[in-house]
Amino acid sequence: MKSNNQKISPTLVLCTALGLLAISTSATAAVRVTNDWSTFFQLEKPTGKIDEPALSGFEYLISSSPDPFRANDQYLIAGEETIPSRSLVNDLGNAADLSGMPLNFSIQHNLVGGRNFTFIIDDLLAGSPSVLCWGGNCAPGSISAATIDGIAPITQYNGLQLQLRSQEVAGSSATLSNLSLTGVEIIPGSDPLLNGTVTPTTPSTILIDPPGRVGQWLLGDNLDFVTQEWELSGTITLTRSDAIVDLTKVRLAVDFVNDMRLPLAPVPLPAAVWLFASAIAGLTALKRRR
Repeated sequence: MKSNNQKISPTLVLCTALGLLAISTSATAAVRVTNDWSTFFQLEKPTGKIDEPALSGFEYLISSSPDPFRANDQYLIAGEETIPSRSLVNDLGNAADLSGMPLNFSIQHNLVGGRNFTFIIDDLLAGSPSVLCWGGNCAPGSISAATIDGIAPITQYNGLQLQLRSQEVAGSSATLSNLSLTGVEIIPGSDPLLNGTVTPTTPSTILIDPPGRVGQWLLGDNLDFVTQEWELSGTITLTRSDAIVDLTKVRLAVDFVNDMRLPLAPVPLPAAVWLFASAIAGLTALKRRR
């Protein structure tokens, strides 16, 4: 007679629990898109500087700097500072190659097979997309790291800050088009996703800022951005004749931020998961006794 003392795999329990978590949150995950400039002043400032609310993020700019690190155009940044030890980078070309060239991009939060943030942008020189990936299960051929300077992909954020900038550089412009967010719903009544062209004379989103910088905020809570797979994609065109004098004033930046008015706490498991795990544990104990 066969024994029924079969153990239930802890891996099966965990996978089922995470599946229930995804099911329980997918129907309620939604973010609010806002152009309200006062949002900026509600963001956590980890460095203590009023103009630096980023917890980590992504940047595309045009660079021809002779500095090896600053010669790059594509950045995936862990932490508040854009420095070599905390950045994944790639050089997409010089100003002559990139100025005025529309490039498709995708910023992703992936969970299947391993959690990661992935930043994909057209690479004209290579003839294939350039992929930066921070976390696990990164695509083969990507520039990747499971941790950056010991930092794993962050979870303590509840929003994205978009910044389209063309500031103080004569003849420059920054155009964002076809912007789309998938994986989480946008709350009805939100402002439209940022699309358009910014020049050095464009009124700034933040009234105290010089012209040429337009921002937008996508705000949710932990159950929206942290437990869901999502993708922000579009087309970015930067135009400038010289990228050596300044590297940051014509760019697209997408940063992880924490709006302190919104919930930010360890992601809770729903009651259904705890009940399921308890049932499995009880069943396992019962089988052992038998």
